[in-house]
Amino acid sequence: MTAENVGQDLIQCYRDSPQPSYKVSNYFKIYEELFGHLRGTECTFIEIGVLNGGSLFMWKKWLGEKARIIGVDLNPAAKKWEAAGFEIHIGDQGSTEFWVEFFGKIGHFDALLDDGGHQSFQQIVTLEAALAAARRKCVIVIEDTCANFLAEFSGHGQHSFLEYAKASSDVLLAKTSTFFPGQFPAIQSSSAVEKLASVQSISFYSGMVAYKVDPIAVDCPYLLWNKEPDAAAATDFRYAGATSATIEWPDMFSRKTVTVKGGRLGDA
Repeated sequence: MTAENVGQDLIQCYRDSPQPSYKVSNYFKIYEELFGHLRGTECTFIEIGVLNGGSLFMWKKWLGEKARIIGVDLNPAAKKWEAAGFEIHIGDQGSTEFWVEFFGKIGHFDALLDDGGHQSFQQIVTLEAALAAARRKCVIVIEDTCANFLAEFSGHGQHSFLEYAKASSDVLLAKTSTFFPGQFPAIQSSSAVEKLASVQSISFYSGMVAYKVDPIAVDCPYLLWNKEPDAAAATDFRYAGATSATIEWPDMFSRKTVTVKGGRLGDA
């Protein structure tokens, strides 16, 4: 498949769906990247927010007949899609209790796509419940993250899902804290580290954040040399050049230029 054709099969499945659905045009290539490995397999795919039903049919056709497609919605009317062969669960994605019951029923899942209520607390609760329930390798995707900036969804204040995701990407570095004794800030919340222990990567896309999870391959990184350096090893020049840079900070809501300083702590 060429780069130009990436996502085209899924777009055709989307167009062929017998029921309505709307998507952002750049999503299809992202779906291909995140979920393409599941095509033709006996996978379990969960989608949150399915009332009109169109996306359920798209996923079934694209992933294949072996796929188990599970829909979650708060509106009881979504139950009608069980007649088309889909598993439908009615519940509040903002409720931890719902998710405990839900994951207890369905068992392992390979992918979860949150296209539900788009409120930050719902997205965070859903993510944390899915992380806690993951037993094998899977991918958890929160969609339509642009909602975090919309006035309609602004009740989160400074604590949006995107801010949660950015903060959780920092937590992935906790495993390297022992590399730098006396330099890495002291970790105050071991529970935050443990919550994300199975996350292998967090990827940010335009409109989505994807958490790739593998609870079995939880590793603890360590430093290693391919060969021990000798007296003739090169001198480290990392602090020998410029000591600062002026940067236009990437903030789409304000224009600001900052000076980012370098150098070692204690240097003049």
